[in-house]
Amino acid sequence: METSPPPSPSPASSPGRPAKPRLFIQEMVLRNFKSYAGEQRIGPFHKSFSAVVGPNGSGKSNVIDAMLFVFGKRAKQMRLNKVSELIHNSSNHQNLDSAGVSVHFQEIIDLDGGNYKVVEGSEFSITRVAFRDNTSRYYINNRGSNFTEVTKVLKGKGVDLDNNRFLILQGEVEQISLMKPKAQSPHDEGFLEYLEDIIGTNQYVEKIEEANKQLEVLNEKRTASVQMLKLAEKERDSLENAKNEAEAYMLKELLLLKWQEKATTMASDDATSHVTQLEENVTDLAKNLASEREKIKQNSQELKEMEKAYNKRVKRQEELENNMKVCKDQFKEFERKDVKHREDLKHLKQKIKKLEDKAEKDTSKIEGSAKEIEESTNLIPQLEEEIPKLQERLNQEEKVLERIKESSREETEKLRAELAQVRTELEPWENQIIEHKGRLDVASGEKKLMKQKHDGARAELTGAQNQMEIIKEKIKTKDTFITELEGKIEKHQSEASEARKVEQECLKQEESLIPLEQAARQKVVEIKSTRDSEKNHGTVLKAILQAKESKEIDGIYGRLGDLGAIDAKYDVAISTACHGLDYIVVETTNSAQACVELLRRRNLGIATFMILEKQAHHLRKLQEKVKTPEGVPRLFDLVKVKDEKLKLAFFATLGNTVVAKDLDQATRIAYTADNEFRRVVTLDGALFEKSGTMSGGGGKPRGGKMGTSIRESVSEEAVMNAENDLNKLVDQLSKLRENINDAKKRYRSLEDAKSRLEMELAKAKKEVESMNAQYTYNEKRLDSLEAAANPKDDEISRMKELDDLISTEQVALKKLEKSSSKLKDQASELQQKIENAGGQVLKDQKAKVEKIQSVSTFLHVYFFSLG
Repeated sequence: METSPPPSPSPASSPGRPAKPRLFIQEMVLRNFKSYAGEQRIGPFHKSFSAVVGPNGSGKSNVIDAMLFVFGKRAKQMRLNKVSELIHNSSNHQNLDSAGVSVHFQEIIDLDGGNYKVVEGSEFSITRVAFRDNTSRYYINNRGSNFTEVTKVLKGKGVDLDNNRFLILQGEVEQISLMKPKAQSPHDEGFLEYLEDIIGTNQYVEKIEEANKQLEVLNEKRTASVQMLKLAEKERDSLENAKNEAEAYMLKELLLLKWQEKATTMASDDATSHVTQLEENVTDLAKNLASEREKIKQNSQELKEMEKAYNKRVKRQEELENNMKVCKDQFKEFERKDVKHREDLKHLKQKIKKLEDKAEKDTSKIEGSAKEIEESTNLIPQLEEEIPKLQERLNQEEKVLERIKESSREETEKLRAELAQVRTELEPWENQIIEHKGRLDVASGEKKLMKQKHDGARAELTGAQNQMEIIKEKIKTKDTFITELEGKIEKHQSEASEARKVEQECLKQEESLIPLEQAARQKVVEIKSTRDSEKNHGTVLKAILQAKESKEIDGIYGRLGDLGAIDAKYDVAISTACHGLDYIVVETTNSAQACVELLRRRNLGIATFMILEKQAHHLRKLQEKVKTPEGVPRLFDLVKVKDEKLKLAFFATLGNTVVAKDLDQATRIAYTADNEFRRVVTLDGALFEKSGTMSGGGGKPRGGKMGTSIRESVSEEAVMNAENDLNKLVDQLSKLRENINDAKKRYRSLEDAKSRLEMELAKAKKEVESMNAQYTYNEKRLDSLEAAANPKDDEISRMKELDDLISTEQVALKKLEKSSSKLKDQASELQQKIENAGGQVLKDQKAKVEKIQSVSTFLHVYFFSLG
């Protein structure tokens, strides 16, 4: 008796959980299939358990074969050689064309009490029909289909035809019972793996492996991090003093920032108040602006009116200019008169000065008199008594004087008559002298004014010329200074450009060194990782590799999977198809025997060795050029090796195994291609052997037995060399970055200095412009100053006239003075005689009388003023 539980049964829903629909077989319809002639319906099946019972030869196995037929099994798996043998053949039913099986499915939901509910619209049927020409066709709900679609539909309902654990065939029970408790290799299957696959826990195997891989990676990272930590601790200890200095500096910097913050706050407050004030000013200015705009409008109108007036004034100006020419001519005449009046004014000023001097003397006399008055006030009583006496004495002295005059009167009258006659003769001469003196003074004054005018113009011309020379010297000095500044600016510019070039070159070198440094760092990490992974190898492989490194055993290459590399795309394929990746490759049989002896001696375990010298017979086949079916790649050709000899090892384990994209392509190649290429592996890890067997399924395919790069044994020396290379590159980068920072500081300081020099240059140029403008102004004035300094022709002729007039007047004056000198001397002599008439007695007597009169007059006036 054979049993067939319905595929993918689901347990009844637990209390508290909603029930889920599950798929079960409702019935089967067989048409001319094996022992069943015509159409035979088997079913309906129970929702949980059904059994097919009957005597031997009644067709129980044919029911199971019908299921196998629908689910895509080949004829050999149904104990037949060809698909056409499935067609019923009996005496009553001969030469039938086809045989078919339909399996009707539906989804149900289990209810309490053993009942169930059918999910509406979930019914469907799958049919497979076999024909006499050994072909077959699939149908889904009587619609033509193929095995791929059938597989996809059933997989969507929870039935996996690739890993059909739902159907246990006759004889498989014994096979299951003979399984090993646990698989010996990743591609074998033991009872534990079989049960895990059935109950679904195999999905965690891959996660566990991934977790182990992550653990290994983390261990590697931890090791690297520990080493980096130790290095960092050393660097930290060496930088402790620098850290303390930096902390002290940062504290000072923080204090500085606090003070700066306070200063900034104060400045901000000041700025805020200033802004408020400015806003008020802006408001006032806006008001003023509005009023000013109104004024501008008014002024615009006034301007138009003023322009009209201006045009009138321009015409008037032209008239005035014409009048001015006339007036200039008149002014020249007035200038001449002005010279004369100036001379007159000069004489008057001299007289005024004399009078002022006399007034000063009189004032001093008055002050002295006032003192005398004070002194005399006390003398008034005495003087009052003296007045009558003085009057009496005066009368006496006057009588004496009269007597003396009477005696000398005749003599003085004669002298007076002569003096009057002499003065009458002298008067015309004096009049002429006065007239000539006036002319001489006027001409001299006019000449002096003209000379002063020209001398002043010459002085001004000389001053302008001297000023121009000074300005010229200053401009020359400034030009020299500007040239120096421009040279400095150009020098700073070139130095800044040079610093920028240095920075750019250093940046380029840095860009080129960064990938090298990263590559060197990655190399160090990879080398350390390889070294750490070697430490984590199994004891067997570790012992053999140590024997290789210590040269205890010659001819050891290493683990086969570590001696080659393949693209990550084919990792699963080679890990599945190459069973010998864990073999240890050796050169000779002696090397293998030495390794086995080493393992036995140390009691480490068992290893499989591949002897290269025993693989030489593959060399001819390896070198043959082959053409693969459908152009798929040969797995051997995808493996990269460092040593060409090692290709023999890979060819010995892989042969002409090819890689297919998917299961369909692999099926076609495995069952239709030449026998040489019947061994096919897919990218997902499904493997077709030449014997016709196929392995695969389970969870995610396993890979990782070969890396993307060839792993080499790493020595401590290689690690040190790699670290030294990395340190050199790090030092180079540090120096480059220091150079970059120095270049930045340099060109920034140079640019700041250049900016300051440019400000000085602009200032100097402005000063030169100002001096040039001043020089141009003086240069324009030179013509007018030269014209003013050099007398004109009419002025020269006038000067000559004045010189002639002065010389003529001087000659005339000399002649007149010479001619009148005798008369003057005669008049002086007569005047002297008149004054000396009467002799000394008359003079003394006159002096006495005058003195008494003056004293008497003074006393009378004084008393009169007192009242």
